[in-house]
Amino acid sequence: MDRSETAAHFDSRAAAYARDDWHVRYAERLVELAGLVPTSRVLDAATGTGFAAMAAARAVGPTGEVVAVDISAGMLAQAERLGSGVDNIGYVVADVSRLDDFADASFDAVICSAGMLYLPVERVLPVWHRLLRPGGLIGFSAMRAGFPVLARVFRACAAEFGVDLADPMAELGTEQRCMEALARAGFTGVRVVAESVTLPRTDEATLWQLHSRSPHYPELRTLGLGALTSLEARFVSEARRIVTRDAATSLTAPVLYAFGHRP
Repeated sequence: MDRSETAAHFDSRAAAYARDDWHVRYAERLVELAGLVPTSRVLDAATGTGFAAMAAARAVGPTGEVVAVDISAGMLAQAERLGSGVDNIGYVVADVSRLDDFADASFDAVICSAGMLYLPVERVLPVWHRLLRPGGLIGFSAMRAGFPVLARVFRACAAEFGVDLADPMAELGTEQRCMEALARAGFTGVRVVAESVTLPRTDEATLWQLHSRSPHYPELRTLGLGALTSLEARFVSEARRIVTRDAATSLTAPVLYAFGHRP
């Protein structure tokens, strides 16, 4: 995935993302399960608008420190605004797969909430391993493969127009894949907690914008305007039908919280 495109995508989403309550709950649950302790120094990788960073700052207390890193300056601007008055968070614009400015073994924990699907997993995990002190904790969240439901519906609709879109959740979309990825990067004591989150009901026009402009789906650029318009109509119709039939099921997403330690 092109990093500049990813940054631009999240710059454009920053204001709306900052109002997304389900991401707050998702991030806070990751921090809760991580069991961060006071005085710890924590790296929040791909912090977005800083929900996990703020939860981590509360957990480590005034004697601890959180460094919130994101490739999107727009997201970090929102994070700084939301975290105004929180003194133990620092914000850094950087690619979390290239953190050469940080010293080896300089963090007690690295967390990443809702960001792994946008990152090169096999590259970032060894980088974060290097940054952790011996015994240090890594924790990240991921959705189960095939979810959210409406993302799966979008890909199925695209396939009807001859466009095969990969599931961005697939790489870490099972307990086994999470554990294997952490083990390959050298982490031990790996554990995965499976839970679920409830997504907000979103109007179909916004859903279309989110999916059609996703940096995961560059293949959509092969479609002409007429085909895109037809795909939009097909997706909107199908999404409306599914949510109307069973909103509770279609808006529930199973998630995974994965943890490990640097030996």
